[in-house]
Amino acid sequence: MASQASGTSVSNSSIGSFASKLSWNFNTFFAIEYPDKHLQLETGPKRRKTKGHRAYVCLHCQKPPWSNRVPGNAIHHAGTVHQALMRVSEPEPGPPSSPLASGISFGDIDRYIVSRPSQAALRNCFNKQAYIEAVVGLLTRRRLPFSAVEYSELRDLALACNPAVRDLLITDRKQAMGYINSNYSLYSSRLAESLQRTQSKIHISSDLWTSPHRKGVPAICAQWVDDDFKLQKALLGLPECRYSHSGATQATLIAGTLRGFNISAPNLGYYVGDNAASNDTCLEELAKVLKAESGVNYPHKRRRIRCIGHIINLALQAFLLARSKEALRAALEATADEPGSTMLEEFSQHLHELGSAQIVEQSHTTAQQEQQLEEREEQPARRSIKVRGKRAATTHQQAGNNDERFAGWQGIPALAKLHALAVYIRSSALHNDQGYDAVGKQLGIDNITRWSSWYKIITITVQKKAQIIQFTADHDSDLEGNALTSRDWQMLERTLEFLQPFHEATLEAEGDMASISQSLELFGLLLGHCEKWKAHYLQLINRDDRIVHSIDMCWFILDKYYTMTEDVPVYAAALLLDPSKRKNYIEECWPEEWHEDALAAARSLWEEEYNHDVEVQLSEQSLAAPVLLKRKKDTMLSKMRLELRNKTMAEARGKDDFDSFISEAPIALAEGVTPLQWWCSDDVRTAYPRLSRMAIDILSIPAESAEPERSFSGARRTARWDRLRLLIDSIEKIECIGNWLREGHIKPSAEGGIGLPCDPEVIEGDI
Repeated sequence: MASQASGTSVSNSSIGSFASKLSWNFNTFFAIEYPDKHLQLETGPKRRKTKGHRAYVCLHCQKPPWSNRVPGNAIHHAGTVHQALMRVSEPEPGPPSSPLASGISFGDIDRYIVSRPSQAALRNCFNKQAYIEAVVGLLTRRRLPFSAVEYSELRDLALACNPAVRDLLITDRKQAMGYINSNYSLYSSRLAESLQRTQSKIHISSDLWTSPHRKGVPAICAQWVDDDFKLQKALLGLPECRYSHSGATQATLIAGTLRGFNISAPNLGYYVGDNAASNDTCLEELAKVLKAESGVNYPHKRRRIRCIGHIINLALQAFLLARSKEALRAALEATADEPGSTMLEEFSQHLHELGSAQIVEQSHTTAQQEQQLEEREEQPARRSIKVRGKRAATTHQQAGNNDERFAGWQGIPALAKLHALAVYIRSSALHNDQGYDAVGKQLGIDNITRWSSWYKIITITVQKKAQIIQFTADHDSDLEGNALTSRDWQMLERTLEFLQPFHEATLEAEGDMASISQSLELFGLLLGHCEKWKAHYLQLINRDDRIVHSIDMCWFILDKYYTMTEDVPVYAAALLLDPSKRKNYIEECWPEEWHEDALAAARSLWEEEYNHDVEVQLSEQSLAAPVLLKRKKDTMLSKMRLELRNKTMAEARGKDDFDSFISEAPIALAEGVTPLQWWCSDDVRTAYPRLSRMAIDILSIPAESAEPERSFSGARRTARWDRLRLLIDSIEKIECIGNWLREGHIKPSAEGGIGLPCDPEVIEGDI
């Protein structure tokens, strides 16, 4: 609606001779505007000399606004729509009457009386802390640049809400960083205090990342069960790793972060990380630091959990690419034990042809050399595409030069052709537009380090089969004979079906409530899936040596790391403590020769760490037995009570035992209830006071090191290319505050928390 200020005051004479006959003031109802005033004439760029047609805009109609070019229509509008206001404006002879007597309520009058509060009143109603929390949330959780506080638009937005607070707004980026620094100090100490009251051990996960401004940054994350028996997680730090990325250097940074949050060796749980050799070195060095600081032996080998998502990634790199170093080594180890096998010679020859002999020789090199090799292997495939649209076709034509069974996707015509199609579409903007118009989706491109890129390409291709067939037919000459045949389509559909369980397993294991109790089950399911498909393609009617080899590569990886879980008893213990599995799962799903070792390993964990010095707590607190009054001499009744108490304690001890629990029949958990949530319930903890401690410790271990990866994804948006001057210390605090807001460790004042109460620190240098 046009405001009165923007319009033109209207005199009664300006609207005609009949204006003088009006009993009310036209100006209190309408303003004149000239909508055509600034329009150019059709004959040229000159402006019109007159103002053009006038429009009468009603000052009292807001939603929707009303205007008309005919004054008579305006008068009619006022008389019909605003009749009550017209009666108020008409003076009547005689004594003044009340508004109610004239047919209008006090509420109607209040709508037209604009209140103008004083400057002091406006400033008093300004919630400065809520404003600071909103700005800090935008800078940390939403990752706006610090220059945003200097945006005139952001300032105008705040002043539009309250024009009296100009001097209270944050308009300096160093001031904004000062608020982040001061509140980081407050909440890091509060988080450290809460970590002293946990109901489980504190499990950590870490990974190393190279930032866009070429800084080595490890993300250190923690997960635990708090004093309310709820699963919590937090980013503890993103320190800078300078000069060396070795495991020893990372261990020093992790130890410093643990020290900053007062996490001691007795409270430290399990470490979750990928399969890099530097992580083994890191954990070994961390154990030495903890031993020197607290005198406690940290069993680093038994506390090393391997990220199942990383294992799945390696396995499917082997399936699709046959270039994973880990896969090649596993294949050599597997074939070396088979006398008379010709596969070892063929495979070794192929390793030599690919230049992979160096990979085998690196098995005895230092951790630093291994890391450099891994970095070379994990470069994206698209970086090697130098001739647009032609590399894939050339690769497919040259695949026959080597043994196609061991050539990865290059030796599988369907995947090689699909890669050629993806490269062709991405080779120019013209091809990309043609592909999108024809298919209706972006096909994407494969990446040598992410099997999921292949999964997504194949999924879209199968979904858009008809459109892609038409597109390849229209551009067959450009694709150089890489059109997909019916056999290729069958291969893609089967490959998609093979990859589907791996995709679902990855999503399940990276969930917020995922637990290590799922790891062995997922291993078993995926290995069984590989064996089923291998048997299918070994049949004479379905024989395909390429697919069999790819499945073998995938199986070798899974089996290698599946076997390594035997060295970490917590894997079997987690499965046995799942009330929906227990020992019944092992007896039904595992070979009999595996049973005793798994049960013995889990039992040793129970006996060594959880079945000591607990009976006092059990008898005095958990059982809540009646306290007998002291008497001068024993009575028959007191003896009967003592016998009853001893019997109750014996029954409780028998029930609160590892072997007793796992021997019971599995139970079905309610939908949406995890094994950890089941153990955290009051009834279960009362029934199993000792065993619940073990279960809560173990079932709170994450299955993947997904949190560091999420932290890197966020930090990548914080340290984007136009913010490369940000210090790592600032990035660490930004990401930590954002993470703590997201995870609920910082509760805003609007939700009943203390919010961000600290005044800003003074910052002298860069941020």
